[in-house]
Amino acid sequence: MSGRKYYLEYLALAALLVTFFGFFSVKVWDIDFWWHIAAGRSILEHGAIPSVDPFGMYDAANACGQTVLKSEWLGQVLLYSVYRWFDLDGIIYFRAGVLALCLAIVYMRSRLAASTSAFTLAITALSGLAILHHNGERPQLLSFLLLSLLFLLLDSFARSGKRWLLYCIPPVMLLWSNTHGAVLLGVAALGLFGIGYVLENRWAQGRFNTPQNILMLVVVGLSSAMLVLAPSGLDTFKCIILQQSGSIRELVSEYASPWSLWPATLYYWVFIGVTLVSLPGLFSKTYWKQGALVLVLGMISVVGYRYIPLFVLVAAPYVAASLNRMLSRVKLPTAAIQLSVLAVALAFLGYGYRQEKVFLHGLQEQRFPVGAVAFIKANHLGGKMFNTMNWGGYLLWNLSGTTSLFIDGRTLDPYRVAPYTNILWTTPEGLRFFEQQNFDLALVPYSSAFSDKRYPVIDYLQNHPGWQLVYQDGLGYLFARRTQ
Repeated sequence: MSGRKYYLEYLALAALLVTFFGFFSVKVWDIDFWWHIAAGRSILEHGAIPSVDPFGMYDAANACGQTVLKSEWLGQVLLYSVYRWFDLDGIIYFRAGVLALCLAIVYMRSRLAASTSAFTLAITALSGLAILHHNGERPQLLSFLLLSLLFLLLDSFARSGKRWLLYCIPPVMLLWSNTHGAVLLGVAALGLFGIGYVLENRWAQGRFNTPQNILMLVVVGLSSAMLVLAPSGLDTFKCIILQQSGSIRELVSEYASPWSLWPATLYYWVFIGVTLVSLPGLFSKTYWKQGALVLVLGMISVVGYRYIPLFVLVAAPYVAASLNRMLSRVKLPTAAIQLSVLAVALAFLGYGYRQEKVFLHGLQEQRFPVGAVAFIKANHLGGKMFNTMNWGGYLLWNLSGTTSLFIDGRTLDPYRVAPYTNILWTTPEGLRFFEQQNFDLALVPYSSAFSDKRYPVIDYLQNHPGWQLVYQDGLGYLFARRTQ
């Protein structure tokens, strides 16, 4: 390929990455962001990873409590540090940078897999579209990046045979195990890759105990041991099992099927379709290991929305290379495709500017009780508050030390979810529990985020002689208990 063609390819890639960086740069919106940085702040202030809930809200003496308190501590400290140094805009650009870097790694791995420029640029663009809505400001972002880095090391080793690439994997897994619980999926994917590599060597050399196989097994074993060495240890396993089978799963949209979240998952389903077309080129004697990874991770992603980026970022280069092999006889106009990608990327970036959808700043205030918090602070209110789960993190960040909250997005204690739901819908059991708790404040949105139905607890508080409405805005109501 001539230098000019390389120039066009890199220019098209740069346009893609800048465009996606812009679309990833949306206002801070994730309800869990706030309790994550509150936890990071607490860790730095106390100089230790907590073993009990530093906010005094949950009984953390259980597997899920210990997992959420400890397993993401490094990611929380990093997010809080970025926020402390660069405020919300720093968080926005940090998030956009991480996701754009993941796409850059998709491009590099596609090239390592011998995919041509056309298929590589196309799969990079489709991957960006498929993960476009997975831009929450949370430690999970780092799981996307570390998984991408893991497979960049594995693919580079498979291509070059350089052992130092494998030596880098256990430190990456140690970093990951202290950052986010998705490291379990990373270990499983690494194990699947390792098994495939060992079997391939067995068939090629006629025995298992080759130096290459021994090194791969040692790397997989050390990487698995990183889970046990992490602060949360085996509690992470227990918590994931509980969350997958418990009532919490039904309340968290991330666990929903991608089909139920249509049309937000449109490009994911396009990616699934492209992946299915590529499968004949993956299940061959040479590429079955990659095919197994794509198939397993694809099945996992169909079960839960939150697993989509993990599937897409791993599978995309293998899909691109498979399509390239299957269509090797088709001569594509490389330069024309590169120019088209460049033009389309710039056009979408221009569209984003006109529609004010790129390179945004600040906070999506309509998602958080900004006005109510300002009112509470201005009037020096405090005490025990009943609040909704979606607002808990923002309240925790802003009112910690003056207000004791009932619930937030951590859901460390699944037994708190049942009374919480009963209170909102004013069942007899919920009202009894509400009165027993002796709340001083109650902050409730107009309606449920899932069904737009008005919460009956609002009418209950409005008609209750012991409560008064003290603040109301476009998001909901703040009630305070009447003083005698």
